[in-house]
Amino acid sequence: MNEIPYRRIVATRFGGPEVLEPVEATLPAPPPGYARLKVLAVGVGFTDLMARSGDYLLQRKAPFTPGYELVGEVADFVLDGPRPHWLREGARVAVALTRMAAYTEYISLPMWQLVPLPDGLDPLTAAAVPLDWITALSVLETHGRVPAGGAVLIHGASGGVGRALSRLGELRGLRMYGTASAAGSEERLARHGVTFIDYRRQDFEAVVRDREPGGVQAVFDHIGGVNLTKGHRLLAPGGVLVSYAFSGRPGRMAADTVRGAMRVKLMNLRPGRRTALSMVPHEIGSDRNWYRGSLERLLDMADRGVIDPEIGAVHPLMQAADVHAALERREITGKVILTVD
Repeated sequence: MNEIPYRRIVATRFGGPEVLEPVEATLPAPPPGYARLKVLAVGVGFTDLMARSGDYLLQRKAPFTPGYELVGEVADFVLDGPRPHWLREGARVAVALTRMAAYTEYISLPMWQLVPLPDGLDPLTAAAVPLDWITALSVLETHGRVPAGGAVLIHGASGGVGRALSRLGELRGLRMYGTASAAGSEERLARHGVTFIDYRRQDFEAVVRDREPGGVQAVFDHIGGVNLTKGHRLLAPGGVLVSYAFSGRPGRMAADTVRGAMRVKLMNLRPGRRTALSMVPHEIGSDRNWYRGSLERLLDMADRGVIDPEIGAVHPLMQAADVHAALERREITGKVILTVD
């Protein structure tokens, strides 16, 4: 096997979108148990922007290549055990990574991370699934364990994970309340039966308490701060507050994330209700069977039209810096996909 020349996007240092630069490299032959992929499409997440700016707890060093999710074609591979029935050169796969590295034209990955695409599933749609929808499954099923027909509060319901939670909650018949502010949020959330709360003009705690005087079974939070206390007060006996991210002060987000996580753990000491932390990159590496089963299930649901990943824009990989700038200016709504020519 020959080395493969390729390009990848590198955050040369922490900073604004201008720190993202294309870098040429060569990819050596894969070791046993690995496959080399030609990348077709890459999903862009908010964590990519945080990592680039230096505010993401799980990416503390630069330079690095951003991105947690991709779809690619198997270029070649080296077995170290039985050959999976689907594995062949040209097979299309989706991947959620445990470490950032997705903004690239080629990549070498362990074969356990590769999940085959259903034959008819468009690669762009598939690239919009891994991170947001696996996070939603982790929050809803692994940590939330909300019974059918239960009531939940979803913060940031118009974001990627929020939209995934809304659809998955709809499939379970949940009563859902969602905070958001982006234009068109009320209409989009109503499609999945979510009661819209404009957090800029309404006190979400008062709205939910009025509608659900007995409390809600779960609160899904990616903000932290005062929201944690207010959300915890809204829980019914036995309910759960699930945190899957934390916002913070520019330049101090990593420290604020640590403080937020510690606060969530301390809140779990209070009797009658519980709290949980969802950190999907760690969960993928620690439970490979859960990861593979979850992604296979989600890709099948996308192929059958049961879930509907919303793609807001598609741009070439080499325009990653422009895409980050547009996202920071809030010019794009929905998932952004980077494509490789």
